[in-house]
Amino acid sequence: MSRYLACLFTLVFLASAESPIDVGSRKQLFIDQKFIEMSEGVRLVVNPPHPTREKLVTTDAPWERDARLGSYHTVVQEESKIRLWYNVLAGEHQPGQNPPFLGMAYAESDDGKIFRKPKLGLVERNGSRENNLVLPHDPKLISVGGATVWRDDNPNCPPERRYKSWMKNYPKPGSGLRGPHRLWYSADGLKWFLDERLMTGLRAADTQPSWFWDPRVNRYVGYSREWVREKAGFGARMASYNESDDLIHWDSFAMALEPDERDLAAAPALSINPANVEVRGEDVLPPRERRQAGQTAGEDAVLTPTSPLDFYGPGVFPYEGVYLALVPVFHHWRDSGVHSWPSTGDIQLAVSRDGRHFSRPLPRQPFLRTGPDGSFDSKWIYPVLRPVRMGDELWIYYTGANHDHAYRRDPLAERDEYYISRAVLRLDGFMSADADYEGAWFMTPPLRFTGSRLELNLDTSAGGVARVEILEASGKPIPGYTMHDADQLTGNRVRLPVTWSGRADVSALAGKPVRLRVQMRSAKLYAFQFMN
Repeated sequence: MSRYLACLFTLVFLASAESPIDVGSRKQLFIDQKFIEMSEGVRLVVNPPHPTREKLVTTDAPWERDARLGSYHTVVQEESKIRLWYNVLAGEHQPGQNPPFLGMAYAESDDGKIFRKPKLGLVERNGSRENNLVLPHDPKLISVGGATVWRDDNPNCPPERRYKSWMKNYPKPGSGLRGPHRLWYSADGLKWFLDERLMTGLRAADTQPSWFWDPRVNRYVGYSREWVREKAGFGARMASYNESDDLIHWDSFAMALEPDERDLAAAPALSINPANVEVRGEDVLPPRERRQAGQTAGEDAVLTPTSPLDFYGPGVFPYEGVYLALVPVFHHWRDSGVHSWPSTGDIQLAVSRDGRHFSRPLPRQPFLRTGPDGSFDSKWIYPVLRPVRMGDELWIYYTGANHDHAYRRDPLAERDEYYISRAVLRLDGFMSADADYEGAWFMTPPLRFTGSRLELNLDTSAGGVARVEILEASGKPIPGYTMHDADQLTGNRVRLPVTWSGRADVSALAGKPVRLRVQMRSAKLYAFQFMN
């Protein structure tokens, strides 16, 4: 008996007890095993984007001659415009201290490649307001960093607060301001106002958070960087999940992203004493958080690690009903047997169905890699929140630098370079269910859909093929939609119609529990969707 026939017998007994998954007419992604109940030869594969290596944005305006890019930027797509808020640093950098100026500047683009830097006249710096700075209002009194700008999708959000930014404030002597993390709001994303309320309920907050209004819980969801510390010093950076009704008062803490045993196994020479590791609590703050307002805050230290890598920021965003994270991974460890050590960063992919529990798909290769030695992004890359859809592509912007976290320049580089560049990904292309040339198949659990046709995001290249069969929940093929009726699907399209003997209409099956059985050879299936 073939494995497929054995599966069918099993389904007869399971069908009555299994509730169908309501997929409606929503797009469904293959980020995990949810839609693969039974299979043979199918692999879930992470698909890295293609970096263009373009140098799109840097500090090249006349008023930016003494400045450089930081790592923390956000893009927002509005109709035909791409809006960018980017992190600017200026002044001499002293070890253990932030540079004298930390601010946020604004640029925009029609095509996502050429960015304009409008003279906004909002912030005076170096004796002039002829610049594109939007914050801080008075650089003599405060610095701001780690900003995450987003358009608030809460249907009850007042227009004057449509844009919000959760960022870190560094008050200076005489400011009278308190920090560290505060909420700013704006009607247009240019003129910003500080919310007078202090954030509460966060167990920790650092670097660049990510947040959004989540209809799933009808609340704001925010991801903040956490510390796990060793008694001798900081050990690892992680990311937590939090909820709020107003972006000010937070609750529902849960750890969302953290290094695990596989990460420890990647560096067997690393010696860790678990007794020395403790989770940070509200009363255990890093030095720069303990400093009183009016003092300059310092950079975060890298001491004895608790793993060979940690997560420099959350990088989480919602996408087509799931939660994805472009996780900036900081690689660092010390080994007494070598005279040098990494202090570099790249990007991994993490996925989640509920926004609370994330996994990094194996084999955990970088989703976006650093560039060749000597290039502008050879030592440090950091994701710009969030991807932008351009036609049938997703553009993932990122910051690249040719020096590492320890500020050691690439030996093959002639000068320091900091640029925002982009990488291109197929629409919905983060992961796919793949079949080799020998062929494969999988069957979904029972589904209930609305719509009249089925479309696949599919790539068969030149020699691949796919077919789709629709079955009853029991596993019995439905007449007219059997594998014998199924037409061969070939090509490379993000919206490829599925047909049976030339017919695409599936409206007669809408609302009924059905299964899909997909046969593939030399193909990649990224997503499926029933359409109206």
